[in-house]
Amino acid sequence: MSLHRLWALSGALAVVLFGCGLLFGDLLASSNYPALNAPGAKVRSYFLHDGFEVRALAFFHVLAALALLCFVLYLQKRISEIKRSSGGAAATALAGGATAAVFLLLSALMYRTLAEPAVTRNAALTHALVVISYLAGGPAVAVPLALMIAVTIRSLRQPTLPRWTGWLGVSAVVFSVLSAGILLGPMNNSSAWYGVLLLAAVLGFAWTFVTSIALASSSDAALTTKA
Repeated sequence: MSLHRLWALSGALAVVLFGCGLLFGDLLASSNYPALNAPGAKVRSYFLHDGFEVRALAFFHVLAALALLCFVLYLQKRISEIKRSSGGAAATALAGGATAAVFLLLSALMYRTLAEPAVTRNAALTHALVVISYLAGGPAVAVPLALMIAVTIRSLRQPTLPRWTGWLGVSAVVFSVLSAGILLGPMNNSSAWYGVLLLAAVLGFAWTFVTSIALASSSDAALTTKA
């Protein structure tokens, strides 16, 4: 397998690594990652008793952020190859995707900070960090990622990408932009805005995964720009 194809697969790798983090944070821990409106005692118990799982969550999401950044750089290269006359589309995709990767990295750092017992024993600080971890890993990732997706589906069309990935991308963009509404609503996991955010995350990562696989498998995936 060529290095170019491996580079294209970095998007799928980012999704897998993200899922590995959730596996530790939600399934292998004693309970799910605390909800935004969870009682303070439950939040404190989770971080004090599941320190290793939280650190693993942070570790895998750091790797996911780096893999996502690699995929963004790959998309930027592919778009610039197709739209040689204008670097605006490629730069826009790069800006959106890189911003999403940075906020995903920030949320991972919040998780690692929360794994420290001295931090968790401060109820106000713990609540603030939990809220920031949700916002940094939620709408702050989804909204700029929507920008990257929108530019990509506009620039990379058939035969580079199957037509149905475009409709998946459009759905991801719509719900990702709407997910910013969580900033207007109550900070709890029962709100309609939180449901929109979850749907945006599923659609956005699904698009990233299938697009990564499609680009790696496409007949022209080995095209490179001559130095």
